[in-house]
Amino acid sequence: MPILTNSLLLIFGLVILIFSSDLLIQCSVKLSLLFKLTPLFIGLVLVAFGTSAPEAGVSIVAAASNQSGVALGNIIGSNICNIGLILGLCAVIFPLSVDKGLLKREMPLMLLATGLLYVLSRDLLISRLDALIFIAVFIAFLYISFKGAKTSFDPKETEQFTFYRIIKNTSSRFKLFSLVSLSLLGLLLGAKFMVDGGVSLARIFGISPWIIGVTIFAVGTSLPELVASLGAAFKKVHGISIGNIVGSNIFNILFVLGIAALIRPISVESSVVGFELPVLLLFSFGLFVIMRTGHKISRWEGLTLLLGYLGFIVLLLKP
Repeated sequence: MPILTNSLLLIFGLVILIFSSDLLIQCSVKLSLLFKLTPLFIGLVLVAFGTSAPEAGVSIVAAASNQSGVALGNIIGSNICNIGLILGLCAVIFPLSVDKGLLKREMPLMLLATGLLYVLSRDLLISRLDALIFIAVFIAFLYISFKGAKTSFDPKETEQFTFYRIIKNTSSRFKLFSLVSLSLLGLLLGAKFMVDGGVSLARIFGISPWIIGVTIFAVGTSLPELVASLGAAFKKVHGISIGNIVGSNIFNILFVLGIAALIRPISVESSVVGFELPVLLLFSFGLFVIMRTGHKISRWEGLTLLLGYLGFIVLLLKP
């Protein structure tokens, strides 16, 4: 019975995730048209912030509970997962075109955030002063993204997009934001059900708690990003698909870690500076190079990201 119950819980969570993701994409594209903002900006801000809620909750609560290793590890692991697993999988299923504005504005900011994290972690402490630096750069990111989104808006970018009737026929921003809030709640609940069911099944089959933590839990907190990006890729709204990942990585480092370190300075293990952070830098710069080649992420490039992520997991679990 426990196996059946947890299997059903996992499947139920997946169904909620898929439906909520579809609703979130629909509302986000409609809002981008109403506000005359690019879908890329909506993906970078609205979708990315919402789908990063699991990472934010875990890291901020962990920092407040004096579990600094959990707070930092969750962010680094999720960011590597976002690039390697999620964006890699999206590109394998459906090759992604890259907005040139993303390469000029947001990708350099993501690289800056990742580089800052590495440099500020080398003394094995993320202090409150470091946290203020993160938050200051985060505010600059919001300003730069908003300014670029207003100047490069093109309604033709979404002219082939098909809406649900209830969304197509409404111009109420309040109703759309309410539906966005509902869909984000669904993403979080769906991810929680999947993680709970998956963890319980792993325990039933005798898998160690540590392996559960670095695999099921790490991927579980990134499930909203996975479903949102895949949903956008299938609907050919690549701005949201890629923007969600880039925005999530920026948000995780600058905002989540910034708030967490303000609450309580975060100590950094030397092994993290020696392995996990260099891997995150490699994935981040590798993604930038891939995006510059023809302004797209092909299936082969997506497969390379996926294999790189699997290699990272193997090295992480190696005794």
